[in-house]
Amino acid sequence: MKILATGMGWIEHTPGGLNRYFADYLQAMRRHGHQVEGYITAFGERTTAPDYINDVVSEPGKIGTWARMKAFRQVIGGAVTRQRPDIFNPHFALYSSLITRNQLPSSLPIVTHFQGPWAQESLVEDKGHRIGQTLRYEMKKQVELLAYRRSDRFIVLSDYFKQLLSNDYGINQNRIHRIPAAPDLQRFRPAPDRRRLRQELGLGEEKQVMFCARRLVNRMGIDHLIQAMRQVTAQSPEAELYIAGGGTLREPLEQLVKQYGLGARVRFLGRVSNEDLVRWYQAADLSIVPTLTLEGFGLVTVEALACGTPVLGTPYGGTKEILEGLSPNLLFQDSSPEAMADKIGSVLRGEVAIPSRDACIDYVLQHYTWERAAKEITNVFEHAVAERKEVSLR
Repeated sequence: MKILATGMGWIEHTPGGLNRYFADYLQAMRRHGHQVEGYITAFGERTTAPDYINDVVSEPGKIGTWARMKAFRQVIGGAVTRQRPDIFNPHFALYSSLITRNQLPSSLPIVTHFQGPWAQESLVEDKGHRIGQTLRYEMKKQVELLAYRRSDRFIVLSDYFKQLLSNDYGINQNRIHRIPAAPDLQRFRPAPDRRRLRQELGLGEEKQVMFCARRLVNRMGIDHLIQAMRQVTAQSPEAELYIAGGGTLREPLEQLVKQYGLGARVRFLGRVSNEDLVRWYQAADLSIVPTLTLEGFGLVTVEALACGTPVLGTPYGGTKEILEGLSPNLLFQDSSPEAMADKIGSVLRGEVAIPSRDACIDYVLQHYTWERAAKEITNVFEHAVAERKEVSLR
């Protein structure tokens, strides 16, 4: 099957869950025997993307949102004519919104990966005037609806996003298919020598190391986790937290650490390479996912588990769906700093039993593999192709 997919950016150029999923997904579909062409934008800059990933911008340089939208429309129009794909598979509403149904053959189904409520996520992070916030939200919501109304079927990563897509966007649940994502098991796996790895990272054997890989933005709950560390470090002298990621809150969060006198216990690593991300997962005793809202899946959760590292997370969205199947003891009571501190402290002191490193790995192998996901996605595509053929013959 020929799959024509549009994403957002390339993972090493613009880190993020959507871009990581897009890269791993297309690779998995190729392994499953499909021909794939993916379109993103890295603003014309050089990337490590494979030859089946194309940048819609040919020359280096930042361009505005409208220019990017038009670039996707123009390039995809040519790709449809040239490649004659079996499936058009957008992953980001903004960049597919100008690609109309009339631009595509009537027999070509659109199967959209709903990666999150773009308008709602933006509203959470928007710091402007309330009237401006509302206008921007409504504009983005209309862009999303424009893209989704023409889709034949949808793929979501969690039941949480299935409900959100149905309730907030009016999509019939019969058209929505829940197919969880998966880690790249060639990369995310246990360290051959974990003790040596910790030594290389400067982590003493006695240290209780927690690792958190998140964008430093409001909804990720990093400030709650830092507040929780005041209580954790008071009761567990060997506890340390390492935070990987960049974002607009880097400076305020660093000031919060300084304010609480946690500079020796909470360290910011900034954006880390893909290789170092794996190393930190492998070395940590716990991975922490403190997201406050709109967690549609959370690749960071299954990536850490695949490395053998237990994950503690907030009881919301995709995080809850993943962790409660492994052990309810891995979930915070809520997203408050107090709840995080209570759970982390009780785990570090051995008062609460959590799955072993081997149990974490086995859980991922049983439930979250790309082989399973690619097979299920293929089934959705095949049904969409058959349905669209019937429509085009009427």
